[in-house]
Amino acid sequence: MDRIVILFLTVVFIDGLIKRQSLFELFIEGVKEALSLIKPLFTTLMAFMLFVQLLRSSGTIELIASCMQPLIQKIGVPVDVFILGFLRPVSANASLSFLYTIYEVFGVDHPLSLLSTLIQSGSDTTLYVVTLYFSSLHMKNTRYAIALGLFMDMMSIFLAIMIYLKVFV
Repeated sequence: MDRIVILFLTVVFIDGLIKRQSLFELFIEGVKEALSLIKPLFTTLMAFMLFVQLLRSSGTIELIASCMQPLIQKIGVPVDVFILGFLRPVSANASLSFLYTIYEVFGVDHPLSLLSTLIQSGSDTTLYVVTLYFSSLHMKNTRYAIALGLFMDMMSIFLAIMIYLKVFV
């Protein structure tokens, strides 16, 4: 892979020399254009990361999990798996940290670890993706994108739990 990158850069450099273009000036223009594209995305992503951190540090996730405790216990799924399912549409890093916690507690071959892996791989970071794509297009109206994405995440979590109950319980 490194050789391909070096080969590509060499070809671009030789092409620029043949066309007698100022490679440094073109590079500076490209960086300026990239910075103008990053500016609207950066503010949106910073606000989104702040929101996720506030959810985690304020105890909101634990409060929601404690309210859902009776339902979670009836299904036979640990609270950590529920928190993973709740965090996955919001933040990939937060859900990965909970997935690692589940791996440490139960081990990677435990059925609940496999359920958590199904949830992690079957759902997506919907809010992050919608935020990134719609802000890059400067669209304010998401219409049904968020609702449909969260519904599909909920369905993937539901199907992962159904597979877990059918295979392991």
